Amino acid sequence: MSGKFRLAHSHQRRNVRHRPSAAMDIIALLAIAAIPTVIGTGQAISAQKRENEAQKEKVKFGIGADLTIDGHMEEASGVLIDGQMFLDHSKSPVKGFPFSGWYFMYPGEEQHIGLVSMTSNDPPAMGWIFVDADTRAVRFGGRKDTVDHVIGPWHWTPNEKYVSLRGSGDGFAAVRADEEGSRWAVYWDPDGSLAQQTPVDRYVPIGLKRQLALGINSQYVRD
Repeated sequence: MSGKFRLAHSHQRRNVRHRPSAAMDIIALLAIAAIPTVIGTGQAISAQKRENEAQKEKVKFGIGADLTIDGHMEEASGVLIDGQMFLDHSKSPVKGFPFSGWYFMYPGEEQHIGLVSMTSNDPPAMGWIFVDADTRAVRFGGRKDTVDHVIGPWHWTPNEKYVSLRGSGDGFAAVRADEEGSRWAVYWDPDGSLAQQTPVDRYVPIGLKRQLALGINSQYVRD
């Protein structure tokens, strides 16, 4: 009797030990079954974010830069004329076409995000914004004009307030064209070599502000 009792008791213990394992198996199966739903939801969210990002890249904006001339600081506006970008400041006015740009995929192997702007209203025309590889001037022109120059990737800084080039909003500068000239042109000088060659009174580091249309807030895409 005692032997049979021990066998029965032992068998009951084994059954008790198996129950948690069975429950865990069920939980594991439920978790595995939920994986496709979680992945699908994550993919849908990522796709929506990419779509929002793409839409945001199409929003037109102007360009401004804080610039002090003759002791007067103001936000000068970026204008396009003579194939370059200049800054229109009350102390140094430049009559050009106001920059009105947006981000657009550059047609090339690199698949960079490029930057385009309207360059004329009559007749309507637009051009690519790029940096001259030799002079470092920020220029505009047709696609053929951009060959062998810096075409991107353009984007915005993490706070979305400034234009960035190659991942940084730093490196831009306003440079007075010549000693007698009053026009200030926009250059990209990420390594500071242009600053070393230019008199200090003709070189001012700047950030290119994104001037969005009134009522538009760029910051609607979140991680």
